[in-house]
Amino acid sequence: MYQRVIHHRYKGRRFGILLLILAALILITWGLGKATYDYFFRKNMYDSLITEAARKYCVDSCLLKAVIWKESKFNQNARGGSGEVGLMQIRPTTAAKEWAELNHVDIEGEGVLFYPSLNIDIGAWYLSRAMKRWEKYKHCEELALSEYNAGFKGMSSWIPSDPGGEVISGIRIKSTKAYVTDIMDKYGEYAKKRPAVK
Repeated sequence: MYQRVIHHRYKGRRFGILLLILAALILITWGLGKATYDYFFRKNMYDSLITEAARKYCVDSCLLKAVIWKESKFNQNARGGSGEVGLMQIRPTTAAKEWAELNHVDIEGEGVLFYPSLNIDIGAWYLSRAMKRWEKYKHCEELALSEYNAGFKGMSSWIPSDPGGEVISGIRIKSTKAYVTDIMDKYGEYAKKRPAVK
């Protein structure tokens, strides 16, 4: 009788341990699957849209992709703390509104800004506009990224007086300096992997 009680107790514990092991295996498998998806699939799934928008607005596709990497890590449902949405963290009240006015269209609610094609188009246009503003500067990409992140008024204190002057070292907002540096590093990384044009 005593042996049966002990056997019954251990049988229950063994079942519990097996359940814990099974749950751990499921979690590990799910985690690895998600990481693999994020790393190998999601970061490349918007390449055709990025290339199309880059051509349309004369922006380097590697730079555009680096901005998306920094802004949302390729998560089309990303939301920012100040109301930014989607892959390129578009603000409905600024970039989206200006883009809509320029193109004579109505944006029917914030939800459409999560669509990758529209979000990338607006973001590429906004970045291109900033790059045209700074095209006479040696580091026009860094200035355009500063504007994309901090706004034109926000970055006015670090515009170099000399068009050949350094930009990153003069950025006065710590988060913007990190933003521009991270994107320029990732831009270089993507550009190195770009297939050679024959």
